[in-house]
Amino acid sequence: MRTPLTMTLAAVGLVLAACGAPTDEPGADPVTDETSATDRADADAEAVTPAAQPELGAACGNPRDGYRINYPSSWHVNDGEVTAACRAFDVEPPTIEPDTVLPLASSVLLIVEDHDLDAMRDLIAEDPATDVDALEEEEIDGRTTLRVDGTATGEAYLDAGVEVHRTYVEFDGRTLIAQASELGEPELEVRRGIIEEMVATLQPLARAQEEATEDADATSEAAGEDATSEAAGEDATSEAAADEDRAGLIAEATRAARDGGHGRADLVDVRVGHHDGFARLALEFEDAVPSYEVAPTDGPILAFPSGEDLELAGEHHLEVVTSGTRVDLTGTEAVETYDGPLRLEGPGGPVVEVAMAGDHHGQMTWVIGLDAPADFAVAELEDPARIVVDVVDQG
Repeated sequence: MRTPLTMTLAAVGLVLAACGAPTDEPGADPVTDETSATDRADADAEAVTPAAQPELGAACGNPRDGYRINYPSSWHVNDGEVTAACRAFDVEPPTIEPDTVLPLASSVLLIVEDHDLDAMRDLIAEDPATDVDALEEEEIDGRTTLRVDGTATGEAYLDAGVEVHRTYVEFDGRTLIAQASELGEPELEVRRGIIEEMVATLQPLARAQEEATEDADATSEAAGEDATSEAAGEDATSEAAADEDRAGLIAEATRAARDGGHGRADLVDVRVGHHDGFARLALEFEDAVPSYEVAPTDGPILAFPSGEDLELAGEHHLEVVTSGTRVDLTGTEAVETYDGPLRLEGPGGPVVEVAMAGDHHGQMTWVIGLDAPADFAVAELEDPARIVVDVVDQG
């Protein structure tokens, strides 16, 4: 948002540019020197025409952090193989190596913090990594935003002296941060305008596969609350579940997600069990179900951030990516909320092994090893809060 002084100076600049160079210079003929006049007109046009901004003709979604946003159709976005999708945007395809931070020379980076905008104001003021030169508050598409320009101090990933811009916008009680630095392309001033247009398109992601989740939830309740724990002595078979048709028990799916869920949640227990017609993985959280995505994955399963082969049993795999964590870092000391096994033997049926692949930077991943491709469904259960993944028997 321009101040009155800025707008006045800009207007003066336009007047001066439109007037052109003086015509009484020695040797200059404003009437007969047509080439010179044309060159001056072209120069004047370049001086007053702002850099064109690319059209926001593409869109992407981040199911882990629960947002969808538009971006320039000529740009590229990360595919989610190493970190959550829809976070790094660049004029060239972004490359993110395992065990690295996001590519800092990207055109735009998106980060979500579990704080509202008021809390972010305090964090900005206390940030040792940035010397703030200017902070503006304005409305973009009905949302209050903070626009911060500053210089990196060298206390974090950016080298000292690097010019950086960040736009903070609140959604669903959290804050999305759009960052650009002078390391990226195009010019930083152009990307400031692009960021403003991008955050105007920000939308919380709608809950995916809601009907399938509700069906699986109803089936799970009919089968009895969390019938996965043998230690709890719960019966793994239910009369109601046994009477259900398989198509009603497990909804065929290639992907399931809970978008826009609780930003982070503390994992407290992991259980597996086999029931009549399906095997189940249950991830229990302390207070609420976090955002998640469940989908088949190909290739070797690598531990994150080490990059080592997890050597998980099974020829096929389901990946469960959540914004949960097993270590609470919100206090002055780290508190481990789940100290159970990170690798569990399969309970029978299609599931042969389950293991945690990583818990790093607010992203926790568990992988289910399968002996064959299988249909699956995902449900959220309450009291306690759980994500359950049901994998149908194929025999």
